[in-house]
Amino acid sequence: MIVEFSKLSQVAIVVRDLKASMKHFWEELGVGPWKVWRFGSHNLTDMTLRGQPAEYSFIVGMAYVGDVSIELVQPLNGESIFREFLDRKGEGVHHLKCTSQDAESIVEKFRKNGGKVLQSARIGGAAFHYLDTESKLGVILELATGRALRDRPPDEVYPAA
Repeated sequence: MIVEFSKLSQVAIVVRDLKASMKHFWEELGVGPWKVWRFGSHNLTDMTLRGQPAEYSFIVGMAYVGDVSIELVQPLNGESIFREFLDRKGEGVHHLKCTSQDAESIVEKFRKNGGKVLQSARIGGAAFHYLDTESKLGVILELATGRALRDRPPDEVYPAA
């Protein structure tokens, strides 16, 4: 076994219009409220795309259903796996996330066994790595360390309080 996951923490969906998607989830499914964060070179470091330095930006909305977060991701600028997915497939489930304090060693083991990291970056003391698992599992797996968002105040909340 190369990567073993014991707990799913997130289901992420790539969307074209974050506000419209949050509105749909809130009004039609009762999911929310949503916390919104913007990411890019202003708050991410060590940004990569397929192992090469890259610059991209995206905005996310996050809400919880039980212990699992639903993350809506809208790509903004630059090439990213989110933009590629949207261009290739349209909106839909993009990745599943598991959080681990030992993610770096899991990523290294994944690489040593021939796996590739599609995209990665750091935010403060946290990091995220998107593993190239789509051809085998039908979905990308994200491994994250730390508590990048839970401890960070959102840029906005939907619906506004």
